[in-house]
Amino acid sequence: MKNRLIITISDVHASKQYSVHEIIKKVIAGAILLLISIAFATYLYIHFLNNRVSQLNKQKLAFQNEIVKLEETSETYKHKNDILEKQNVRLTHQIQENSDKLVSVNEKLEEVEEMIGYGPDLNASFQDRVENAREKVVQAIKEEVEQEHISSIQEALILNSIPNGKPVSYARISSKYGYRTHPVTKKQSFHPALDLKAKKGTPVYAPASGVVILAKRKGAYGNLLLLDHSFGFKTAYGHLSKFAVKSGDFVSKGDLIAYVGSTGRSTGPHLHYEIRYLDKWLNPKSFIQWNLENINDISDKIVQVDWKSIQKQTQDIITLSTQQ
Repeated sequence: MKNRLIITISDVHASKQYSVHEIIKKVIAGAILLLISIAFATYLYIHFLNNRVSQLNKQKLAFQNEIVKLEETSETYKHKNDILEKQNVRLTHQIQENSDKLVSVNEKLEEVEEMIGYGPDLNASFQDRVENAREKVVQAIKEEVEQEHISSIQEALILNSIPNGKPVSYARISSKYGYRTHPVTKKQSFHPALDLKAKKGTPVYAPASGVVILAKRKGAYGNLLLLDHSFGFKTAYGHLSKFAVKSGDFVSKGDLIAYVGSTGRSTGPHLHYEIRYLDKWLNPKSFIQWNLENINDISDKIVQVDWKSIQKQTQDIITLSTQQ
């Protein structure tokens, strides 16, 4: 029994003994030791794996955080890139617009240079060309102003010499220029004047400078005043109550010459107002409405007058006066 191992197994009923050889005993001990070693090795390996998994999880988490940061950074850069692209598009448009404007300005500058007779200097800079053109334009404006000054004097001379504006403050036109039924004779006849209704005694003023060539009573006109103006114009004033001037007097534009009345063939106080050019009657209405603001319109309304000749005469008068 020396090399045998006795194993006793007991339960509630009885006990049994088993005899095991010593070799088996060693085998079993070795197996147990092996199992213990395997178990311990397995434990160590599992522990190692757990540590490794933990490290990998930490690395994974860190990597995920890096990815998130990279995504955020990428989104930021993308947003900035979108902004830069929009700015680039806007700047491109602005550059194109400014280029188009520069081309247009250059074309306009060439037109101005052509108008003022100053050819573009290809060797000059754009700024120098603009400055040269500006100087030429300023000089042209100065010359134009001088011409306008002469023109203004000419206009003043015309308006002072040719009848214009209202000779009297009137309420209404009681009888127009042209054919009509005479209010007294009841016959159809030509009325070469405007009848301007006004109260008796209303002052009458000279519509232009001139000389009194008639101031007396004359038939149906009653008290008649006749003024001789420059350039072939005359004015007549009928049915006056009394005169403020006499024959031979020189009157200036705006001077008092007579007073409204109802003398002669008249149905009530009014001014019979005529305008004659080279002894031909003209409609006074356009002359009453004529002033400095619409001085150039009269030539279209009154075509019977040789306005070009009058303008030339006034220019000659101004030229002679400036030479003296």
